[in-house]
Amino acid sequence: MGKLEIVSDRTIRVALDATAIGRGKTGNETYLTGLLEGWGEAKPDGVELLPIFSGVVPSQSPHPGTQIENGGFFKRHLAELPKARRELKADLYHGVYWMRPWEKDPFVLTVHDISFAVHPEWFRPGEALFYTTLIQAAARKARKVITVSEFCRTELAEKWDLPADKIETTYEAARRLFRPGKMKKSGPPTLLFVSAIHPRKNLARLIRVWERLREARFPELRLKVVGPAGWSAAADLRALQAAVAKGGAEWVGTQTDVQLKEAYQTATMLVYPSLYEGFGLPPLEAMACGCPVVCSQTASLPEVCGEAAEYFDPSSEEEMSAKIAYLLGNEDRRKELSRAGIAQAAEYSWERMADETSAIYKRALED
Repeated sequence: MGKLEIVSDRTIRVALDATAIGRGKTGNETYLTGLLEGWGEAKPDGVELLPIFSGVVPSQSPHPGTQIENGGFFKRHLAELPKARRELKADLYHGVYWMRPWEKDPFVLTVHDISFAVHPEWFRPGEALFYTTLIQAAARKARKVITVSEFCRTELAEKWDLPADKIETTYEAARRLFRPGKMKKSGPPTLLFVSAIHPRKNLARLIRVWERLREARFPELRLKVVGPAGWSAAADLRALQAAVAKGGAEWVGTQTDVQLKEAYQTATMLVYPSLYEGFGLPPLEAMACGCPVVCSQTASLPEVCGEAAEYFDPSSEEEMSAKIAYLLGNEDRRKELSRAGIAQAAEYSWERMADETSAIYKRALED
C-alpha cells in the first residue's frame, strides 16, 4: 500500500482529521470547513475524502465520514484517530498540524505556519518547544507538507530544512457567505478588528492608536473587536477591557458567520495589525464583503492582499495611525479599496484549493 500503481485502478481513499471543527480552533476549523465546502463543489476525480469528526458534522461535508469520541488531545491523537483510520481502510491520511511522527502508513500534513518555532516568546512556557518538536518530526515523516502561502513554504524549507519539492502551497479563500452588503453604511466611523486575541495579533497597539486618533481628530471613532480570548492574552485583554470601560469600544467575542459578515459590511475599514500570519483570512473575508483593508506589511499579508490594501509597519504606532487617518479622511480611496478588494478576493477559491489538494494526495502516493 502507498504506491499509486497499486490503487490507480480504483478511487483513492483519504482519511481527513476534521476534529477541529466545532472546537473553536479558529484557523484550523476555517481551513477544514472551507476544504470540505470546496470539495463538495469541485468533486475531484479519483479521490474519496473521508472526514473524521469529533463533534458537529458540517452540512457542507461531501461525505458523512465517521465520528470519534470528543475526548482530550492525547487520547484523540494517540488512540481514537489511529483507530478510525484503520477502520476506514484509507490509502492516505491527512493530518492538520498533528500526526504521530512514528506513523508507518503514508500521510500528508497541513502546517499553516510555524510561529511557535520562530517566535516562541508568544507562547506559554514549554508550549513552543512541544509544538516544534512534534510537528517538525511529523513534517519530516510526511509524504507531503501542505501550507497556505509561499511565505510559509519558504519559511518551512529554510527553518526546518525540508526539501522544497516536498512542500506545496494551497491558498485559502473567503467562503461564499462573505459578499458585499446592499445597505449603505451609516453611523460613526468604525475600525474593525477580527481575530482570536493573542500577542502576535498586536491588539494593544491598535487600541493605543485608536485612542490617539479619537483624542486628536476623530472623536466619534469606534472600535469593534470580534474574536475570542486566545493564549497569553492577559495584557491585550486588560487594554481592551479598559477601552470598553471608557466608551467607544466594544468586544463582541466569537460571532456566527452571519454576524461576522454583517460586521465586515458595516465597518468603515478592517484594521489587521498582526505581527505574523501564515495566510491571514480576515482581510480576505473583509475584501469579499467590500470592506476596505489596512494591514501589516509583514509575513504573508502582502502576498495575499496584493494591491487591494493599504499597508503599515505593525511595530510603528505612528505609521499605523497615519494610514488609518488617511483612509478615514479619504472616502474616494476607501471606495477604490472596496472595489479592488472584491476583485482580489474573487481570485481565491475553496474549489480550486480542493482540486489542488486532491492532486497533492495523488502525488503523495507516487513518492
